Amino acid sequence: MKTAILVLFCFLAVSAIEAQEIKLTGAWTMFEMAYVSDAGLQKKSEDQMKADESVTDFFFMEDGKFKQTSNMSGTGTLDTYEGTYKVNGKELIITLQIGERSMDVDYTWEIKENALVLTRTSPDKKMKIIAAYRKKFN
Repeated sequence: MKTAILVLFCFLAVSAIEAQEIKLTGAWTMFEMAYVSDAGLQKKSEDQMKADESVTDFFFMEDGKFKQTSNMSGTGTLDTYEGTYKVNGKELIITLQIGERSMDVDYTWEIKENALVLTRTSPDKKMKIIAAYRKKFN
């Protein structure tokens, strides 16, 4: 009996993880961002992003491919980066191809109130970046 309960629990846990991974696929647009550091909290609201004409879109394809379009680099143009992504529980690793260079960007992720919330820590560990994305379409 204990074995049957354990098998059922494992099946349900795997199903829940797979269901959340499936929710990740599709197109997401950023609507809120926050920077947390020793200096405090800085937030950029949806209204501020619209006023600044700031755009960041993430595209997660079912085959593990990834695309990002954004004008937040400071160049004044819409930049596009492509690569791959993989999910390991709450960890999301996006590997971007930038020219000849490959770069991993590590996030923790969750779906919260129909929003994709991505959190990452800067390489120097002095700042945490939290961004919320709304699904555009599947």
